[in-house]
Amino acid sequence: MAAFAYEVQEVKVTRDGEHYRLNMQVLLNTEAEAAFETMKDVNNLPLINPSVIKVLPLHTATSGEDVYTQVHLCVAFVCRTLAQVQNMTHSRSEAGYLLQAIVDPERSNLKSGAARWHFSDCGTAQTCLAFEAELVPDFWVPPLLGPWLIQRSMKREALVSSSGLERLTLEAGPP
Repeated sequence: MAAFAYEVQEVKVTRDGEHYRLNMQVLLNTEAEAAFETMKDVNNLPLINPSVIKVLPLHTATSGEDVYTQVHLCVAFVCRTLAQVQNMTHSRSEAGYLLQAIVDPERSNLKSGAARWHFSDCGTAQTCLAFEAELVPDFWVPPLLGPWLIQRSMKREALVSSSGLERLTLEAGPP
């Protein structure tokens, strides 16, 4: 049985008006290619994080893959289901593996959003995962507590997702 050793090294949330920027650095106890392959299979998303309650690949993209997701999140005592369509693309380079998602605001409850997951090898069977996202919610977020509440929620989701990604990748074995 493999020992899980994921480590969330940093979670940072900043706000500029209604724009929220999220940055996260995670160390995973698995190889970058394997983690990337696990993450890019959208059917794995609910297995990685149970907050993802629905995933539906759509056949509407001219490039990449359009994916409808529902994510149920609770911040303090307020729960919300985010429904969004994202165009997912992925690529490989000498620097690692990149997965990107761009939100379609016309088919989502976000005004805008984009996310990037960069997977790179950073040790023997270890992955450095850098996650960046920027989003503009299409719902009210309390201005004074919003960034703190979102950061707290994102850190909790980062721990769950990191654990789930590492576990699922190790269970699947080499790509």
